[in-house]
Amino acid sequence: MAKILAVGGFGAGHVNPMLPIVRHWIENDDEVHFFCTEDMRQKVEAAGIPFKAYPNFIDGQAQGEINFFQFVIILLKSADIILPVVLEEAAKHKYDFVFHDSLFGWGKLISHILKIPHIASHASFASSSETKKAPSADPGSGKGGAFLEEISQLADTLGRKYGVPAPTIPEVFSQWGDLNLVYTSRYFQPRPETLDDSYAFVGPVISTRQDSNDFPFYQLDDRPLVYISMGTIVSKGDDFFQLCLEAFPDPRFQVVVSAGKKADLSFADEAPDHFIFRSHVPQLDVLKRTAVFVTHGGMNSTSEALYFNVPLVVIPHGADQPQVAARVTGLGAGIKLSTRHLTAESLRSAVDEVMETAAYKTSAETIGLSLREAGGVQAAIEEAERFRQLHGISSGGVKQRKL
Repeated sequence: MAKILAVGGFGAGHVNPMLPIVRHWIENDDEVHFFCTEDMRQKVEAAGIPFKAYPNFIDGQAQGEINFFQFVIILLKSADIILPVVLEEAAKHKYDFVFHDSLFGWGKLISHILKIPHIASHASFASSSETKKAPSADPGSGKGGAFLEEISQLADTLGRKYGVPAPTIPEVFSQWGDLNLVYTSRYFQPRPETLDDSYAFVGPVISTRQDSNDFPFYQLDDRPLVYISMGTIVSKGDDFFQLCLEAFPDPRFQVVVSAGKKADLSFADEAPDHFIFRSHVPQLDVLKRTAVFVTHGGMNSTSEALYFNVPLVVIPHGADQPQVAARVTGLGAGIKLSTRHLTAESLRSAVDEVMETAAYKTSAETIGLSLREAGGVQAAIEEAERFRQLHGISSGGVKQRKL
């Protein structure tokens, strides 16, 4: 069987889609080494996958707290943090191919150095050098011009060190592979016609998770459920939780808030009975009961909501979230709110509109159908099997999975 080098990304949204695919390979006697940041160890090992850590290169910074060009610099600097660790281990093994996140981890460069084929895992919308355009920088405005010289120097240094052309900003942001697994549908993907046949739209990878079973489902009744989650990277403080309490003061709705593991929930004991605050929520099970999902617009959470036909109120902070929000609103499946002008009144008004206007639900159902029909884990496994056959890499074949 094959020996596979897997390089995961930063955050659960970049890791979750890869795990069922890797688990399938291991169940079919492949040997997989999964590299990622230490905070993902428990998640990866719980899936029965051997874990190897590379250093956390973001240093606790939320993506929403840095601008685009600062994030490019972080990604470029991460090469000297990640590559030595991964390449040292690779020198001990003869890997057959690389399976890597398309944004974090420098998987494309690793495959070039090792001279082996690679599969890219696209946790957000797919992009290539033709489809991904960097924002223009205005040196006079301070919105990027001050960073361009450092970006150029870092890219040149990286290119010289590893014997490759200096990566452009689009190339830094899109480490596309010989095969590109995109966890959305062709319908939801913006401008799919600009992508070549190496891009396979397999839909969201919805699989069983080892979630905590202490969530009080017995408290949920027939009232419309508003589910609020700002993701695992963007953290919100007490001001946001207070805004949620002010937005939904009456018990006509039930409100579930996933606050994040770093949140101080000491105030939650005094919250009205129609609120449930938790540091962690079994998201898939809650989404099945949700009328409206209030989200930061991370691709993983957005896709999971739409998979279950749930319309959204999107409050994007950074990274790919504005693009996701634009696609949701462009297809009529939700409303976008600005963080700068967010109030309890605007949040409540948006939730009311989405809940009371049938067109939002209908649009969410259209997208949801396209996501479910894309095939999910089974489609991804089948695409990977064709890739392996093309490159002469042995495999245990494709078996129908029960998720």
